[in-house]
Amino acid sequence: MKKLFIILILILLNLDITFAKGKLIPFEDGDLMGFKNSKGEIVLPAKYRMVEKFSKYGIAAVVDDSSWAYIDTKGNVVIRPCSWDNFPDEFCDGLARFNKDEKFGFFNRKGEVVIPNKYSFCSRFSNGLAAFCDGCKKEYKGEYDFYKGGKWGYMNTKGAIVIEPKYEEAYDFEKSQARVKLEGVWYQINKKGKVIKKVK
Repeated sequence: MKKLFIILILILLNLDITFAKGKLIPFEDGDLMGFKNSKGEIVLPAKYRMVEKFSKYGIAAVVDDSSWAYIDTKGNVVIRPCSWDNFPDEFCDGLARFNKDEKFGFFNRKGEVVIPNKYSFCSRFSNGLAAFCDGCKKEYKGEYDFYKGGKWGYMNTKGAIVIEPKYEEAYDFEKSQARVKLEGVWYQINKKGKVIKKVK
């Protein structure tokens, strides 16, 4: 048993060393950035305005001529995330948003689409649920934009609708409760959509 344990440790250490050898490291060339390998050889030329380190899943967030993108180690664009406050969308409950063909969906840390882009808008996940809307439109207030109108509901991290879209407005869940607006009245609901109380 002890011998088997030692062998497993050695295998894991070898995997770590192998990964480290293949790891790409950001470098700067003037105002642009690219990636080199552990030998200092350029693998991806400096053509990005900003880069983040490669994750353990083999993708990295970069800014190219279009917008933020997640690329693989060959420089291929895997997916383009939503951009908020000049940064790629934050992963919440393991998922981040993307917007394609003016529809929102979610992808995981590997860059795989988990929830297809079929919603007019989605908020980030919070407490395992994300608000989404059908038929809402983007509006602007100064430098900021937001989505208004349509019908709002909630989905889980698998994309299943757990609270049907019927609200005029819906906020993120905090401590398993969320504020929603129905027929002009604000309510506090739980994660099953049950009304807890009316709020002002």
